[in-house]
Amino acid sequence: MNGLSFAAVNLSKEEIQMTEVIVLTDQDVENLVTFEETMEVVEKAFADWTLSKSHIFPVVREEIKKHQGIFGIKSGYLEEQEALGFKAGGFWVNNKDKGLTNHQSTMVLFDPATGQPQALVAANFVTKIRTAALGALGLKYLARPDSRVLAVIGAGLQGRNQLEAALKILPGVREIYLYDIYHAGALKLAQDLSHYPQEIKVVTHPEEACRAANVIITAASSYQAIVMAPWIKPGTHINAIGTDTRGKQELDPQIFAMAKVVVDSMDQCLYLGECQHAYDQGIISRDSIHGEIGELITGRKPGRENPLEITIFDTTGVALQDLATAGLAVNRAKEKGVGVRVNFLGK
Repeated sequence: MNGLSFAAVNLSKEEIQMTEVIVLTDQDVENLVTFEETMEVVEKAFADWTLSKSHIFPVVREEIKKHQGIFGIKSGYLEEQEALGFKAGGFWVNNKDKGLTNHQSTMVLFDPATGQPQALVAANFVTKIRTAALGALGLKYLARPDSRVLAVIGAGLQGRNQLEAALKILPGVREIYLYDIYHAGALKLAQDLSHYPQEIKVVTHPEEACRAANVIITAASSYQAIVMAPWIKPGTHINAIGTDTRGKQELDPQIFAMAKVVVDSMDQCLYLGECQHAYDQGIISRDSIHGEIGELITGRKPGRENPLEITIFDTTGVALQDLATAGLAVNRAKEKGVGVRVNFLGK
């Protein structure tokens, strides 16, 4: 962590009454923050959480059966950055038929000192870049730095984002295996990435990809195991990205019996994450999980300790990532005059 700094703003009574709400589009956010900056603020947010300087509030997550959607609210407070707020949104299965992305999210940030709204932020890009940044942190602390073969299971938007982030952290990767249950999707991603210097192989079965890989990224949002324990060789690291709801599953639970397991949030991962199946079956316990990513970042616990360890990073996503990223974007927007200003509460 190199230290982007954040300063709280002290406003007069008159200024508070006339505080403007900044409205940012996804394109605004994309223009305001870089991947490297996002990774840095997300890393700091998890470190601060471990040090009790960031706070996560209870998650709301419900199914909207009428419209085949999952709706959730994640909220929290970053003390140093003075970012208080929530992200609301989720996943709607039928959105592609309407020309929309399946994932939809919006954020609202508030002044922690007054409770007044500060910003309304379209958060689809926030979700994209903060998830990729956290996946990259899992690789930074747990993957072998000499990894040369990467397998991506799930060739959708998140699979692509995770792949691109992985290549920034693991510059030695020479081969990329792609698998998706929709073979055409994997072929399309391979075509889009054909200018990459790595050799890209599209496979029709995940076993070939997993047996070859040093690093496996799962981003398939599946409801049954895709990656099986016998396919995992010593030294492999797995970033489990796609499972964030009860019932979802990408990994054979027996892999957890072979691995050092790190999570983003212990409570969330045991209930909503890839850990849920191994935990429910008694394969792992809360005590057998190595730790949370913030403990690795702060040095309280080690990451990878030898080249033959099998490691898993289970991530469900937490509000800290969203607040750190959106807070950075809003600060930049204030500096650069970007976005639409609305006098929401002023007289």
